[in-house]
Amino acid sequence: MNSFFKLFFVLAVFTGCHSPVSDQKHLVFRYNEPAGINSLDPAYARAQSGIWTSHQIFSTLVELDSDLQVVPGLAKTWQISEDGTLYTFNLKSGVHFHPHPSFTGARLLKADDVVYSLYRLKDPAVSSPGAWIMGWVDTVFTTNDTTVCIQLQRSFSPFIRVMSMKYTSIVPREAVESTQHSFAELPSGTGPFYLKRWVPGDRLILRRFDNYYAPLPDNGIQSVVVRFITDKLSAFLAFLKGDLDFISGLDVSYRDDIIDEHGQLRDKYRQRMRLESTSFLNTEYLAFNTEKLNTENSPYADARIRQAIALSIDLEQLTRYLLSGMGSPARFGMTPPSLHRITEPLSETNRDHARALLTQAGYPNGKGLPTLMLHTNPGYQDMAEFIQSEVKKIGIPLKVDVGPPSTLRQQIATGKVDFFRASWIADYPDVENYMLLFFSDNIPPSGPNYSRFQSVEADALYRQLAKSSDPAERDSIHTELERIIHAETPVIPLFYDKVIRLINPKIQGFPINALNLLELREVVIEHE
Repeated sequence: MNSFFKLFFVLAVFTGCHSPVSDQKHLVFRYNEPAGINSLDPAYARAQSGIWTSHQIFSTLVELDSDLQVVPGLAKTWQISEDGTLYTFNLKSGVHFHPHPSFTGARLLKADDVVYSLYRLKDPAVSSPGAWIMGWVDTVFTTNDTTVCIQLQRSFSPFIRVMSMKYTSIVPREAVESTQHSFAELPSGTGPFYLKRWVPGDRLILRRFDNYYAPLPDNGIQSVVVRFITDKLSAFLAFLKGDLDFISGLDVSYRDDIIDEHGQLRDKYRQRMRLESTSFLNTEYLAFNTEKLNTENSPYADARIRQAIALSIDLEQLTRYLLSGMGSPARFGMTPPSLHRITEPLSETNRDHARALLTQAGYPNGKGLPTLMLHTNPGYQDMAEFIQSEVKKIGIPLKVDVGPPSTLRQQIATGKVDFFRASWIADYPDVENYMLLFFSDNIPPSGPNYSRFQSVEADALYRQLAKSSDPAERDSIHTELERIIHAETPVIPLFYDKVIRLINPKIQGFPINALNLLELREVVIEHE
C-alpha cells in the first residue's frame, strides 16, 4: 500500500468515512497555502505554512495576543525568579488532547507532557530547527502533575516570549512515538481544531475540537479547509469566486488592479472584500559580507563607502512607487518601530553627504571603485534595479545578479556573496531578536549573523540586552546598538513590511497582528 493510500486509510478508520466538508452543513473557513505543507509536527514549524496549521492543532504554555503581549495558554499562571533564571508554570486543569489511535478514552494534559515536548526539541534524532530554544535551558522538571519548572543556564529576558513559539507546542508521547502512525501525518494536540482529513496536494481539513479547554463561539468556525493552489493569481481568482475566505499578501500579478497608488482598495472591489493591514515584524534590508570584503581588501570594506550607498537610496520613493505604500521606509534602524521607542530617524537620503564620503575614502564620484554585485531573487529584481539606479547617481557601479531563492540562501549561508538582499521576520517580538543578527557568536553556521559583523563593543551590549529585564535599560542598550550598526553599516535597512489581508466581508472577528499569526478561534462567519 503506497503512502498516500495508507494515510487516507488511517484517517478514514480514525475519523470515519465522510464525504468532503459541505459549505451548506458547516461554518467553513477556507484559505490557501501556496507553499504546501510537508509536516504537521510542530517541531518543524519554521515556515508560515507550518506555523499556521500548528497554531490550530497545538497549544503552547503561553501565547501572544493581538498586541503581542504574553497571555496564558496551557499555563494559567507563571512566576519568574528574581534572577530571571527559573520559570515556574502552573497548568490549567482538564485540558484534553485530541483523540488518537495511540491511546483510548480521554487523554488529559500532564506536566510530564511539557517536559517530554521540550526535551524532544533538542533530540538529535528529531533535528528540529527549533532546537536552539533549548540552548538557553539547563533543566526542565515537574513538582507535581500541574507544575512545570524550567531552569535556564543564565538569564535571558525574552524567554517568556520564546515560549509562545510553535516549536514549544505540547505533544503526547504515545502519539509521537507510535510505531503505527506518523505523527507528522496524524498529530494530536490540545488546540481548537483537530485533523479530519489530509489529501496531499489537494486539501487539508481541520474540524472544531469540542473538548477544547477554552470557550469557542457558538456560531464560530466548525471546519477549516486549507487549499494548496500554487499559482497566486489562480488563488486570487478563487478568492473572488468565494472559494477562499481570505488572501494573505498582495502578489504583483494582481496588486495594481486591487489597490491604488496610496495603498487603498479600488472602488470596484470595496463591496466584494475588505483590505486590512498592520505593521509586520519583518525588515527588508541589504547586507554586506563584511568578513569577505575585509579578507579580499575590497574598497567596500570601508564603512564610508557603505554609508554612501545607504545615503544615496531614496527609501520614500522606493516604498511609494515599488510597494504602493504597503511598507514604510526603514529610517529607525533594523528593528521595526512597533518594538522600540527610538523616535529620531537614524538614516536619511543625502547624496551630497554621500559624495563627500566617497571623496574622503579616495574615490571622488566613485572613480576607481570596482563594480559591486547585488545578489537577489526574481521577486525583488525591480527593487534591486531601483537601487542600481540610485547608487549610479553618486557614481557607484552596481550590477544586479538574479538567481533562484534556494541558491541565494545557500550562497548567503556559506559566505559566497559580497552584497545581497535579505529579510528578517521576528521569531518572537523582542528587540533582542533583531540585534542577535549582529552578535559575533551568531556568524554562520552558528546563527543568522549573515553580514558576519564583528564588534567587541556591540557584543558586550548585546549580552547586556539579552540579560536585562528593565525596560528603560533595554531601551538605552538597544538604541546604542542600533547607532553602532548604523555607523558601521554592515546592513542597509530598506523598509518595514506590512501584514496585508484581503478578507471576505462575511468573515468577522478575525484579528490581525504584527506576526501575521492565523488566529481563528473567535472568527464568526455571517450568513450571506
